[in-house]
Amino acid sequence: MRVGIVGSGRLGSPLGRLLAVAGHDVFFSDADPARAAAAARAAEGQARGGEPGQAARFGEVVIMAVGWESFPAVVAELDGTLAGKIVVDPSNPISERDGAAVVVAVPGGLTSPQYQQHVLGDQVRLVRTFNTKYPNELLELGIAGQRGGARADMPYWGDDDEAKKAVVPLIEDAGFTAIDGGGLSEAL
Repeated sequence: MRVGIVGSGRLGSPLGRLLAVAGHDVFFSDADPARAAAAARAAEGQARGGEPGQAARFGEVVIMAVGWESFPAVVAELDGTLAGKIVVDPSNPISERDGAAVVVAVPGGLTSPQYQQHVLGDQVRLVRTFNTKYPNELLELGIAGQRGGARADMPYWGDDDEAKKAVVPLIEDAGFTAIDGGGLSEAL
């Protein structure tokens, strides 16, 4: 599958690496082109680097590996490129202030992915997953699962059943056991 990754930092880089090793064609992107190129070089398999708009156009599935507070601005920069796409949201409503992690309030009493769906618009098919592990843990657990070791559970949530079915093989190929958590209103 063609996977576009928007954000090649702490989460996007290891997740893309797991998917490239599994045989998916991965397009890393970042606001910093050098970081996208470095992520592509570090990944084994089919990987390349470029700009976020290129990754969004390339991917059958697009992983938005950007910080919670950056998410609306990045979506605006992509200017409709995600319409009709399956988008994976691994972000959590957490920010960093003075070097410490701070939980950010989600507007309107929504769950985090319900809010992200609102930001993305109804034409985007959102699936929430890859948000329950720290980035270094994600890579370690994924590699272990890919190499035949114990597989950690990876829950996923979405309101579009076909989009959820399309994402399950990515979760499993990344070395995890996919666990259906229900709809976006039930997401962690």
